[in-house]
Amino acid sequence: MKLYADRPAHATNQALGDVLVLAWIALWAWLGHALHDLVLGLAVPGQKAEEAGRSLQHGLQDAGSSLGDVPFAGDKLREPFDRAAASGGDLADAAQSYQDAVGRLAVLAGILLAVAPIIVVLGLWLPRRVAWVLAASAASRLMKTETGADDLFALRALAARPLPELARTSRRVGGLVEGWRARDPEVVQTLAQLELDDLGLRRKVPAQ
Repeated sequence: MKLYADRPAHATNQALGDVLVLAWIALWAWLGHALHDLVLGLAVPGQKAEEAGRSLQHGLQDAGSSLGDVPFAGDKLREPFDRAAASGGDLADAAQSYQDAVGRLAVLAGILLAVAPIIVVLGLWLPRRVAWVLAASAASRLMKTETGADDLFALRALAARPLPELARTSRRVGGLVEGWRARDPEVVQTLAQLELDDLGLRRKVPAQ
């Protein structure tokens, strides 16, 4: 599999593009993580409320237990402390639920912030990058194994290269279609080179 072009300028542009895409992904991943931490900071009041609720609950439970030991009136004395302890537990549970909600919100916000711009860039860059890798890999294999690869590349150039480019080439080497039909070596190699230049590849002599 061919990942980069043979020609330095083309390969440099590809490598720079890959680095920029990776940097973009890293940037938005970091921003998403930073937003996650920022939103998660909203859970601090809930943590303090939970700690206060648990402390109140345990304190009242201890006080109620002590009063429960009082002969005859222990149960009556303990009852209001047990109710107050239950209220403290409810406060702590509510604070825990708040923290859980903030945690889920932090994860969702971080993912949405990071994923959206990453998907946009990958949607624009990845298909073109994969298409080039597949085309360049196939072209390299053809050049190594097929003696008529130049004819194929020349035909692709006639079919796919922009008309202004073909017109300039025709003025330089003569009629392209007639030359290709006649298998004129200069025309065939010139057209093949147009296709290979677009991929950033160099012509190779096939193995005998």
